[in-house]
Amino acid sequence: MPEIPKGATVPADHNKPSAYTEMELVDIGVTWRGHLFVIAADPDNWSVETTLAFEEGKAATGVRSILGPKQWAEFMKSKPVNRDMGDLFNEIAKALGLGDNAGN
Repeated sequence: MPEIPKGATVPADHNKPSAYTEMELVDIGVTWRGHLFVIAADPDNWSVETTLAFEEGKAATGVRSILGPKQWAEFMKSKPVNRDMGDLFNEIAKALGLGDNAGN
């Protein structure tokens, strides 16, 4: 195996700082009661309808929009009650770094 010359860079030297990598994160997984939901990590990638729903205080509409039709149908198969919606909303908020009980 050849020796690496002193001062030569190796692939790890080219890694981006972790803060920069986090900024590029496209999707995140949110686990709720054994279900994995994948959502856009950056609100800039959310639809305008999603943003408007959250701005208007319509958390359920916002969650439905951020999940999209297929994942929303998966959520609805669980026959959720309002508490379940709140729990899922809080899990999404935590995954996005908004803290616990963001909806309260």
